[in-house]
Amino acid sequence: MLLRFSIMASAFIAQASLAAPAINEKISEAAKPWADQPYRVGQAEQCMNWTREILTAACGEHFQTISSKNPWDAHLLGAGDELLPEHADSLAADEFGQKVSSISDLKPGDLVFLKNTYGNWADGVYTHVGIATGDGNYIHRMTSNKGIVRVQPIPEADFAAGIRLDEDLCK
Repeated sequence: MLLRFSIMASAFIAQASLAAPAINEKISEAAKPWADQPYRVGQAEQCMNWTREILTAACGEHFQTISSKNPWDAHLLGAGDELLPEHADSLAADEFGQKVSSISDLKPGDLVFLKNTYGNWADGVYTHVGIATGDGNYIHRMTSNKGIVRVQPIPEADFAAGIRLDEDLCK
């Protein structure tokens, strides 16, 4: 009987470790209703603003302003480049969570960072952000003036990294 309980407990623990953290579930649930909806139509470069709106809805107002001064791509930025909360890389830092290096390791609710998607930035700079939905897809506010939030495959050629945000960031 004790052996059977031990095996069942081990299975439960293994299953729990595979599940997405609670913060991921909150973020994922906040993002889903946005699929195929407009967001700030006519305004370009809104991917991080939309992502922050989702993070704020899921986890609190502090997500409107928190920003790293040392994002993972900081070494690629020019001397005059300002680091601002509306930039795609503003949450791409160890201080906010665990870096995810492959698309296959992303869980729904992880943030997804793409490089080289637009602009005159150095090769490798994170220029787009969205939220993983699972199965290699993500939901994002497209960086175009069409302004529609879409669920699409994560482009492998542009994938830079993901981040699984720390639970303590969600209040």
